[in-house]
Amino acid sequence: MSLTFKRSERLSIGTEIELQLVDAEHYDLADRADRVVSAVGDRRRVKHELTQSMVELNSSVHRDLDELHAELHALTYTVRRSAQRLGCDVCGGGRHLSNDWRKQVISDSARYRQLASRFGYLSKLACVFGQHIHLGVNDGDEAMYLCHALTPYFPQLIALSASSPLYQGVDTRFASSRFSAQNSFPNYGCLEHIYSWREFNAYYERLNAAGVIESVKDIYWDARPKPELGTVEIRICDTPLRLAHAVLLVGYCRLLADFLLQRRTPIAPEYDAFTHYNKINAYRSGFAAEYVDPTTLRRRSLTAHILHTLEALSDFAERREDRAVLQAVERHVRQGISDSEHIRQMLHNGLPQAQVIKRLCDELLQPAS
Repeated sequence: MSLTFKRSERLSIGTEIELQLVDAEHYDLADRADRVVSAVGDRRRVKHELTQSMVELNSSVHRDLDELHAELHALTYTVRRSAQRLGCDVCGGGRHLSNDWRKQVISDSARYRQLASRFGYLSKLACVFGQHIHLGVNDGDEAMYLCHALTPYFPQLIALSASSPLYQGVDTRFASSRFSAQNSFPNYGCLEHIYSWREFNAYYERLNAAGVIESVKDIYWDARPKPELGTVEIRICDTPLRLAHAVLLVGYCRLLADFLLQRRTPIAPEYDAFTHYNKINAYRSGFAAEYVDPTTLRRRSLTAHILHTLEALSDFAERREDRAVLQAVERHVRQGISDSEHIRQMLHNGLPQAQVIKRLCDELLQPAS
C-alpha cells in the first residue's frame, strides 16, 4: 500500500531532543522515565524512548526560532523539576560518560519490546542521545530532494553537535562516538539512491512486503522523509549540551534547506564512500576534520568548508533571525570548542565525573556559550 505524503508549510520547523535521565546522587543513568513522564503528564511533548533512562522532548511546529526556544525552555524546566522531585535530573550530551549498557532497562512498549527481541544486546547498546530536526516540505519529491541535497553538509552538523567523547568512562578520541551504538542496525546511515517519492514508495512497499521493515520508523537513514508529518527528518546530530545550541542547529538546517530549495539543481549521484569518509572524519576530529569535496576532489579542513558555506549563506540570509544564526555558527566554529572538548576540559582540569555531569544538568537551560 502506497504512503501518502502530507503537505506541510515549507520550512516550518520542529525538533525532537533525547535527554539523559540521571540520578541526583551519583549521576549515573537512572531507570525512572516512566515516573518522570507520568509526573509531567504531557505525553504529546514528553515521551519515553528506547530505554528507561531516556526522556524525549517533542516540540510543536514553529516558524520562529525564538518561539521554538521558548517552548523547549519551558518544557525542559518542567521536566527537570519533575525529575528532581523524583531524585533525578536531566542533561544533554550524545552519550553518558560511563554508562554500562548491561544495566539498561528497555521501555515497556510493544515497539521497544519487539526491537529488544529482534536485536538483543544492540538495543541496550543503543542507549545514546540525539537531536532530530524536522523541516516542513510541500511534497514527497521535495523531501527526497532535500534528503540528498543536505547530505554533503552532514559532517558540518556532526561537528557542530558533537557531545559524546567518552564511552564507559574511556576517552574514545572521537568528537562524537554516538554513531558506533547504532551502525549495526539495518537501514542505518547513508540514504539509498532513491530520488523521487515514487521510487521511495516502491522501496518501502518491497521491503515491507518482505518483512524487512514494518514502517518508516524502521528506516534509520541520516535524513529520511516523514510522510505523516510532511517533513524531512535530519537524524545525524548528538544532543547538544544546551537547548539554545539545539535551537541554533534547527535554524542552521532551515537556512541550508531554504538555500538548496531556492537554488535547486539536479542531484548528481556519487559514491557512498565519499559520504562515509567525510562523516567518519567529522565523528573523529570534529572541526579539525579533513573534508573532501566529491565533485572537485578538493581537500580542505571541515572548518574551512563550514566557513565557505556560511559565506554563501550570508548573501542569501535576509531576515534578522537568519543573520543571527550565521553569526552564532561562525562564532562557534572560530572558537573551535565543541561540546565534546568542553567535557574533556572539565575532566582534564580534575573535576570528578559526577561533578561534570552535574554541571551539564545545570548548563542545559543556560544561554549558548
